[in-house]
Amino acid sequence: MAATILLLALVVGAKTGNMPDFSVLREYGKFLFIAFAIFACALAVVRFLWLACVERHPAPLGSFLSTFVRFFGDEERLANGLNGTAVLIVFGSAFSVLKGAIVVLSPFGWDRTLSHIDRILAFGGDPYQRLWWLVESHLAVTTFNFAYNLWFFLLIGTMFAAAFASRDSALRHQFLSTLMLTWTIGGFFLAMAVSSAGPCYFARLGFGNTYKPLMDALASTARDSPVWALVTQDALWRGYIHPSAGSIGISAFPSMHVATAILLALYWRRRLSLAGPFMWVFAGLIFVGSIVLGWHYAIDGLGGAAIAVLCWKTGGYFFGRFAEET
Repeated sequence: MAATILLLALVVGAKTGNMPDFSVLREYGKFLFIAFAIFACALAVVRFLWLACVERHPAPLGSFLSTFVRFFGDEERLANGLNGTAVLIVFGSAFSVLKGAIVVLSPFGWDRTLSHIDRILAFGGDPYQRLWWLVESHLAVTTFNFAYNLWFFLLIGTMFAAAFASRDSALRHQFLSTLMLTWTIGGFFLAMAVSSAGPCYFARLGFGNTYKPLMDALASTARDSPVWALVTQDALWRGYIHPSAGSIGISAFPSMHVATAILLALYWRRRLSLAGPFMWVFAGLIFVGSIVLGWHYAIDGLGGAAIAVLCWKTGGYFFGRFAEET
């Protein structure tokens, strides 16, 4: 599947001239390395304190070290990890080409339609107006802003957890394949068919001032506390105005943030039952946050959720026939 998507990306890249943005990949890699270093150190401290203070292990240091020896000595886990990581790198490189090619192949033309659908869904108003009490709350905006950035680390963490699973199970295959399928169908083909930029770019594209109150409110919040979404939106807009090889594309429908959050919830509900409720709440935060932060129309999130569930069910049916259940 990853190789097929890479071939598709090579064809698309040859037509559009778009190539992966290695500077962005390096930047993400730097932050990812820092995050994993902090997380690994914190996990090591917690594990050691648990052994020493809770379990009162007679040799906590030895038990602590043996945990890592068992992990790195598990040949099946390492084989799974190398295979899964290679797949994800190939797919990530391919998708970066596809994402940047969307607006080149299909200029924005659906924003007014999606905005109209939103007003129908919100019974005559705009969804952000129904959520105005959250838009006006600096605490709420900060919370959604944090969740939107946390999404990236939860995604990467889950990708590694699935890739390095101790057993090559149906669930592992289902998540990795569904992730690629959802991002390819939703993040490229549907995004190109329903090409749209999102509320934050509505006025910049000359579609009107429907979302100006929302963007003004977010700018007002940013004067008191950082709103990272606005910084990212401006960076993406600069890439759209002055495109270059590796430019990261703009796309609203369907919301891949929401789609991915749904996939994470579906995966962790099966992998670790205690994490399930947390991940469903997180998916809800991403959906509401996508509206409050001006990234998406409400229909974008609903579309993303639908395509994620459909791909998840498809992956579960297919791989459930060919791989171990647990």
